[in-house]
Amino acid sequence: MIIQIEGRNPAYEALNSDTDTITQLYIQGKSAASPKVREIISLAQKQGVRIRKVSSRRLDRMSQTHAHQGVIAKVKKVKVRLIDELLKLDEKGVDPFFVMFNEVLYQQNLGAIIRTAECAGCSGVIIPLKTKFTAEAVRASMGGTEHISLINENFFNAIKLLKNYAVKTVCLDVTGKKSIYEEDLRGPLAFIVGGEDRGISRTVIDKCDIVLNIPIFGRINSLNMSNAAAVALYEKVRQERFSSLHN
Repeated sequence: MIIQIEGRNPAYEALNSDTDTITQLYIQGKSAASPKVREIISLAQKQGVRIRKVSSRRLDRMSQTHAHQGVIAKVKKVKVRLIDELLKLDEKGVDPFFVMFNEVLYQQNLGAIIRTAECAGCSGVIIPLKTKFTAEAVRASMGGTEHISLINENFFNAIKLLKNYAVKTVCLDVTGKKSIYEEDLRGPLAFIVGGEDRGISRTVIDKCDIVLNIPIFGRINSLNMSNAAAVALYEKVRQERFSSLHN
């Protein structure tokens, strides 16, 4: 899968990734004077990446984010399947820890979820096959796409596989009878986050092990999906890594 990434930090992270390969790098001529861009060019040259210096107008036409910072790269990403990731984790004796969603409308939210998942130490982000994935999501992830497994899987097949490997599936939804602070989130687990407009369907909820809510104390009845994911991911981190501090 070839994707386009834009911006200096995403390009730098891609060049330092163990799994992705930059096939072509486009640099705006004037940007080459920047120390960061010089470092990017140096790394690319060492890896044998084809570098093309082009005009600002050319990059503007190519850009999907309109914030390329003088750097655009074409990256070959390795497609990861969930079963392969589960087998790898099983062999290493590592508890699976995933976040997934049925749909996402805004690429900024997708990128933000990937960024938070990487920071929280997730095993991977499960992205349904039908989900669009653009340079905007890559940029919003701030390098997260280069350091975490992005798993392409049919949504309902992913739930089935997770259950087969005894990974607890947790839906985040306002209909949950318990909050994330009342449930034991330690061990193998996958959070399922609702979309921006419709939340989680009854069909999905019925297939999950448990439905939990995130308490809301203001007048707005729900969080943005990337914020909800961040709150839940770090509650699991807190329980596993820091709960002993309060015992």
